[in-house]
Amino acid sequence: MSLPTSLRLGSLELQSPFLVAPMESVSDAGYRNLVWAQGAGITWTEMIRARGLVRNNKATVDLIDTFEPGVLTGVQLLVANETELLAALQKLEALATSTHPHLLNVRAVDLNFGCPSPEVIRVGAGPALLKRKAKMRAILEAFAGWKKTTTLPIGAITAKIRLGINRMEQDQKVYLPLVEIANDTVDALIVHARHARQESTEPPRWEAIAEIKAKATIPVIGNGDVTSRSDAERLHALSGCDGFMIARGAIKSPWVFRELRGVGAGVGSLEEIDAAQQRYDELSNRYGTKEKFRTWHAEGFRRMRARARGEAVTGLVMPANEHMR
Repeated sequence: MSLPTSLRLGSLELQSPFLVAPMESVSDAGYRNLVWAQGAGITWTEMIRARGLVRNNKATVDLIDTFEPGVLTGVQLLVANETELLAALQKLEALATSTHPHLLNVRAVDLNFGCPSPEVIRVGAGPALLKRKAKMRAILEAFAGWKKTTTLPIGAITAKIRLGINRMEQDQKVYLPLVEIANDTVDALIVHARHARQESTEPPRWEAIAEIKAKATIPVIGNGDVTSRSDAERLHALSGCDGFMIARGAIKSPWVFRELRGVGAGVGSLEEIDAAQQRYDELSNRYGTKEKFRTWHAEGFRRMRARARGEAVTGLVMPANEHMR
């Protein structure tokens, strides 16, 4: 089964079916520019906490650094209920039409029901919502209603899930009833094929993506251990998924999207790494990028160079990140 070469989400025609994941301390404007240039289908900001957006928290609002209209970008929101969701979306509209016109470049919104952070789960958000079918329907129906009336140029709304909060919920397949709700409300379902207690070193349950795809009438995006074209081919053969979300592979190398598309090597040459870092630094200076992103990517580029030279990757530990769990 050959890999898909394109993907449509709502009214958005993506340049490839390979999406870069929204990642804490990683997904700033400069980084998104790099992966977009290598063929990522759509890029996402770091996860935005709806509560902080509603309160007009400057640190939260500044994370929506959608300054480049040529890079297709969506915002991922973390919400606990439909009231908080609508308040956050209304705040996004208000900011876009007043003090933050670059928010008019937001073309998609994703809701995060997969963040494994214990803090998120404690407040009843993220994967803690997956077994609450009535609450999930209320949230996603409010989401769909907003899309029909918003003045923002939103082409797609999506939801990202895990397989449950723990092994018990995964075995109970709490994720399957959500497919019907998603079919009625959103433009795609993104499935990280692990439960929230799992580490990234544990294998994902790709067969769950196949179960979800069999019930879905909307595109299903598979996520979990896709770091090469051969990984994507195996996941697609097993599940028939419509697209792929890439996290750790994209952290290691923005050129992974070149490999996934079958048009080149998944690692950059030293010359390409130098040019990419220069471009990243230029954009970071232009947009006043937060130091946490600069720190992450400075170490990332150092590691890329070590790999390109065939050297062992040693030295500093990458900053803490949920996507490295």
